[in-house]
Amino acid sequence: MDVRDLTPIEIADLLDEAWLADLGSRKDGPDEATRAALADRLNCDEDLWAKAWAAWQDMLIADGCPVHEARYWLDVEFVDIQTKR
Repeated sequence: MDVRDLTPIEIADLLDEAWLADLGSRKDGPDEATRAALADRLNCDEDLWAKAWAAWQDMLIADGCPVHEARYWLDVEFVDIQTKR
């Protein structure tokens, strides 16, 4: 999947799918290539990262999910690990 033209809301949707898959709440999530491209894109664009995080945070709050856990996952387990692979 080409992540270059995704909106922050579309990115938030992908992050939510990836997070839920990592938690075991979903069987499928973005494939490894999409995860890596998305992590790289977020790591290189602070403004996009902030907008995507704000959109995803709104989704998490609406769903009653632990925002602090999702933030840790995004910073450490998703963006940091994916960009080092």
